[in-house]
Amino acid sequence: MRYNYIVIEREYASGGRRIGELVAENLGMPCYGIEILEMAAEKQGVSVEYLAELEENAGGSLLYSLYKMSSIVSGGDATASEQLNRDEIEIIRKLSGNGPAVFVGRSASIALKGRKDTLRVFIHADEEFRFSRAKEYGIDESKVKSTLKKYDKRRENYYKLSTSMNWKDISHYDLVLNSATMGIDKCAEIILDCVKS
Repeated sequence: MRYNYIVIEREYASGGRRIGELVAENLGMPCYGIEILEMAAEKQGVSVEYLAELEENAGGSLLYSLYKMSSIVSGGDATASEQLNRDEIEIIRKLSGNGPAVFVGRSASIALKGRKDTLRVFIHADEEFRFSRAKEYGIDESKVKSTLKKYDKRRENYYKLSTSMNWKDISHYDLVLNSATMGIDKCAEIILDCVKS
C-alpha cells in the first residue's frame, strides 16, 4: 500500500467524515476525528464541549492576532487553543504509531508533516448539497446557512492557528474532491484507488 495514513480536511456537511469512515472500513483501519478531541479533553481534564468552544474561537479576531503578537514578543505562555493544538498533534502522532489510520480534521496533516506515506485530501461541496446534509443532521432549516458558515470559519481558523496556512489552499493537499458532484461513495472509491495504487 502506497499510503499508510489518510488525512481528510473538509467543509462542514460535505460528507468528509462519512468518506473517511468508508475508506477506513474498506482498508480495515481505524478512523479518528472527534475521538482525538475526546482524548485531548481527557488529558486536560476538561469537557469536550469546552475544547470544541476553544477550537471555534481559535485565532478568529484582530484582537487575538494582536494578543498573539505581543505574547510572542514577550515570550508569553501558550494560549488554551495552542495547548489544545499541541495536545492533538501529540495524540495524532501517538495514534499513528499504532499503524495505518484515517484522520478526519484536527489539522492532522501538520502532525504527520513530512511523511511521504500520508495522503492529504480536501472534501468540499456546493451550498445546496451541504444545506441538504446539514438538515439531515437535525439542524433547523432557518439556521442551516449560519451553521455552515460558523463551522467552516471554525475549521479555517483552527487550521490557520495550527499551520499558519490557508485551509482552502489546494497546494496543501494531494487530492481535492467535490462530494456534491461525485457523491460520497465515489469520493471514497477515488481515495481508495489512490491508496491502493
